[in-house]
Amino acid sequence: MPIMKRFALAAMALAAMSSVHAAQGQEQHSRANTGSSARASAPPRQPVVINISRSASGGRSRNFPAQRAAQFKPPARPLSGQAARPGTGKAQRPAGPASQSAAAPTLAAHGSGAAAMGMRATAVAHHHAFTPGYIRQKLKKLGVASEPAFITDRAEMIHTDQKHSSIPLPSMGADRAALRSTLIGPRGTGASQVRAQMARVSGSGWRAQVEADRRSESRPGHYYWHKDSGFNYCHYLDGSGYHWYGWYLGEQFFWTRNFSGRWWWYDADFDRWDFYNDNFWWWQDPYHVGDLYCYNEGDYTPVNSRDDQVAVTQPEAVSLQTFDSPDGTRKIKLVADTEDAFLYDAADPPSFSPLYLASGVQSVEFSQAGNGRPLEIFLKLNDGSFDLFDGQGHPYNP
Repeated sequence: MPIMKRFALAAMALAAMSSVHAAQGQEQHSRANTGSSARASAPPRQPVVINISRSASGGRSRNFPAQRAAQFKPPARPLSGQAARPGTGKAQRPAGPASQSAAAPTLAAHGSGAAAMGMRATAVAHHHAFTPGYIRQKLKKLGVASEPAFITDRAEMIHTDQKHSSIPLPSMGADRAALRSTLIGPRGTGASQVRAQMARVSGSGWRAQVEADRRSESRPGHYYWHKDSGFNYCHYLDGSGYHWYGWYLGEQFFWTRNFSGRWWWYDADFDRWDFYNDNFWWWQDPYHVGDLYCYNEGDYTPVNSRDDQVAVTQPEAVSLQTFDSPDGTRKIKLVADTEDAFLYDAADPPSFSPLYLASGVQSVEFSQAGNGRPLEIFLKLNDGSFDLFDGQGHPYNP
């Protein structure tokens, strides 16, 4: 499709949704002004730097556990994941109000973290960022008691394709009898059982059990059955090196992965892996690593606020492909290995610091600016979706 036609279609879609976004913004503003004194005490997230020097585990069929032989290291707090929504197999992202990207001065707090990695940090463009305070009140209404920390090393995120996101289920259980259990998930009637089971296995005792299983049960493709108090579970090591755990609760069952100290669940409808934390499942978007979502009954809620200070490591001494805008004012630099896209101001000196836009970028295109038309940036991602930004790196949300 010619680029101008593609931008025209994108503009039509954005115009059609502008009234919806305006209404969302008015609703958020109204809610944000309600009970503002109660929210005033809620501090913003602590500044965080996400190391993106390595690709996500399984991304582009690389960085599998079997390939890197990573040692199991439990995190400071238990995490893991799951989510689901029926009706579509196409990748998509939750809609939300257009965000404002973080300004360069907010990165001052990131200096020490990036320096410890021997790299510079650059701000991220939040794709669904809410008014400060609003989203935390919304999460509280859902029953969220604590939010997870961001995964700060992309290599600890799972991004396997469908082929590497399932295993053959066992036909016989711990007693060698045929299994006739029903698969359940974290929504509907099975949600409470999934939540209760994950609460059981998220403590330090189970982290020790997982470590023991890894040491003694290392034969790929074999089902290792265990009996515990009130349930049976099955440990399975797949050919890529991922450890799976099937939880069999009487007449029902579900499966999770344990990777990098977190419990994970695969949402086949959206082709994504989510991690578990404190009774809820969370998704950190591997295409926009600074964006975090909370899953609840089939919906993903963006949880970023505009005052969140999230940055990523800026690549150095790597192979870069550079794309120049037709008017010569902007550059997109694409990391060849990990396909991370960064926006640069071509002015000397630049008016803003480099900005991380997205990962898994397949192609980069610019619109023709001039005659009252603003410069726009079009990124096509590997999952078939696209991102559209203005010349300052502010995303238009599809």
